[in-house]
Amino acid sequence: MRPSPVKTGPGTSLPVNILVVDDVPAKLLAMEALLSELRENVVCVHSGADALRQLLEREFAVILLDVNMPDMDGFETAELIRQHPRLRRVPIIFMTAASDDTHALRGYSLGAVDYVLTPVVPDVLRTKVRVFVELFRMAAELRQQAEERVTLAREQAGRAAAEEAARRSALLADAGKHIARSLNLEATAKTVLDLLVPDLADSATLRLRRHGSDTVYARHRHRADAAGEASPPATRDAPAGVEATAAPSPAVLQAMDAAAATLGRQPIVDRAGGAESVRGVACPLFARGALLGVLAVVHAPAGGRVYDAASVALIEEMAGRAAIALDNCLLYREIEERDIRKEQFVAMLAHELRNPLGAITSAVAVMEMVGGDAGDRAREIIKRQLHGLAQLVEDLVDTTRITTGKIRLTRSPINLAESVTRCLRTIEIAGRTQGHHVAVDAQEAWIHADSARIDQVLANLIGNALKYTPAGGHITVRVRAVDDRAVCEVTDTGLGMSPEVLQRAFELFYQEERSSDRGRGGLGIGLTLVRQLVELHGGTVDATSDGEGRGSRFTIRLPLSVPGGPTETGPAAAPADSARWRILLVEDNGDARQMLQMLLILAGHEVDSAANGVTGLEQAIRNRPDVVVIDLGLPELDGYEVARRLRAEGAAVGLVALTGYGQPGDREKALAAGFDAHVVKPVDPAHLTDVIASVLLRRREPPRSETAGAGDLPVKDGRPLLGEGA
Repeated sequence: MRPSPVKTGPGTSLPVNILVVDDVPAKLLAMEALLSELRENVVCVHSGADALRQLLEREFAVILLDVNMPDMDGFETAELIRQHPRLRRVPIIFMTAASDDTHALRGYSLGAVDYVLTPVVPDVLRTKVRVFVELFRMAAELRQQAEERVTLAREQAGRAAAEEAARRSALLADAGKHIARSLNLEATAKTVLDLLVPDLADSATLRLRRHGSDTVYARHRHRADAAGEASPPATRDAPAGVEATAAPSPAVLQAMDAAAATLGRQPIVDRAGGAESVRGVACPLFARGALLGVLAVVHAPAGGRVYDAASVALIEEMAGRAAIALDNCLLYREIEERDIRKEQFVAMLAHELRNPLGAITSAVAVMEMVGGDAGDRAREIIKRQLHGLAQLVEDLVDTTRITTGKIRLTRSPINLAESVTRCLRTIEIAGRTQGHHVAVDAQEAWIHADSARIDQVLANLIGNALKYTPAGGHITVRVRAVDDRAVCEVTDTGLGMSPEVLQRAFELFYQEERSSDRGRGGLGIGLTLVRQLVELHGGTVDATSDGEGRGSRFTIRLPLSVPGGPTETGPAAAPADSARWRILLVEDNGDARQMLQMLLILAGHEVDSAANGVTGLEQAIRNRPDVVVIDLGLPELDGYEVARRLRAEGAAVGLVALTGYGQPGDREKALAAGFDAHVVKPVDPAHLTDVIASVLLRRREPPRSETAGAGDLPVKDGRPLLGEGA
């Protein structure tokens, strides 16, 4: 059966057919809405079989084909379409959520003109579809004109025009495939120039405008034949770094400037010999309504090649595709830069929060050493709120590390039952279980996991149950080995959750508003962190509830592992209570310096202090203390430079870095500068004392007054790996 043709021609503007194939109704509705701006006839079908029936009944300008469909997938459908002689040249754009090079190559081998990853950028997809719609219209018009011509000459001209349109369509399809292959700006610019030179031009120049400066890429036929590479990018204001042969001629630069000013194509005319010929063309590059730059192509005068109207139109089409691809590269680079800025913001936020936390921690420790008075209750409140604030900071930083793929897991065999017991003991010591009935039913279940991260998961789940269970309520923690999984359930008789809350319980920053106050606190990141950490370990977590007021159950399932040896509790530092050290504290924050100095003095040490790096360096060289505790963010001379200069002076003192930055890279940088340990604020006084004792023991330099011992610690480059923070 011959399909119904789409009638187009002079004076007509009938919509053409666009076929969308996807088995998900919601996606079909979304694609129909997205393409509605084209004002064309969008036909949506749910399967490959329905698509074949539609293709046999009518003509389509382009097919948007989903790869993953039941019964007959996108590749099988495309193969059947290509087997039909009439359908072999219908443009097919594959759409999929999986970025698999093997799938992409298979799609292109079936004659696909593009391979689009979902979710799609609406403007990009509309532009791609619009190109094929217009090409379809042009082909239809050429066919209609060919049928109306009665003479052999007109029929031959129509056939030639149709063949040229098909050639252009194939060329553009191939160009689109290659240009969209990479999101690297330099690689995409090189691909654009490779497609133009030498087939469509003897030389090509691409000038991109970004951040107020021009970057120029150039390719010339004789240089391409010799080396096969484009000229390196150069700023327009600094052409000295580019070979003379790579610099565009004044005529080309003038045409490019005119194209950017007029926002239209500019011909480059050769008037040699009294005759005018179009030797080149400069086209502006548009994307999302903005000018990205200019693309210019030129034929060499000696070659004799010139541009006709069809060639100019082809160059314009190529420029349009190049603009979309280059804009995608710029968008990708912008996203990367935003991610970097976000990481820097979170690191700075954590640093700024940790500074006051450090001062508060030291102040609370001093108050506890001085003795009890009427402020005992106030001190307990400060300690509890301080712990909560510190945990919020760590959860926020950990969430960012996970989402950016920068968290590291140190796995070992651990008993999940022992982890639960250890976590509950810590919570009980903090007084958080008072008023609740907590029951534990834990059987041995071994997993291969990061012990610290599993403790973090359990602390969040049990803490969440305590927070949302009123006093007198019951909380039960069960651990079992079920099939090939270690299963841990945390059940409470608390406030419960509605179905709507259950669906969003693990979303980042989501919290149900139960009242106008914020008595339970939190940022809504604890459960998100739980899910991310569990999934990093290859496990799952889910939540259930019978409704509001009927309690909740959180269940984590982790892959079972073979049992390990006895759980390692880590080396214990030898008691340092009897040691008396000479300590130099270098800290620019006055409150933090005063509190930490007072704390160390109350612990029996001789402590000097300095408010900046220059003074601290002078005192360290002059007084030769046992250990120097240095804040890294010092004015005038930062902590890294103080450490380097002390090591250069041959100082054998112990060096402890004290900072609000706790990324793995910050720790490595501190060790490389000469520090023996890296401690993150807020620091627990007992932990700092243990760190100092271990540093001095490692250096085998006992204090001048009395000897302090420490247990064995792992060493890197002659220095102990210490200081994960309080």
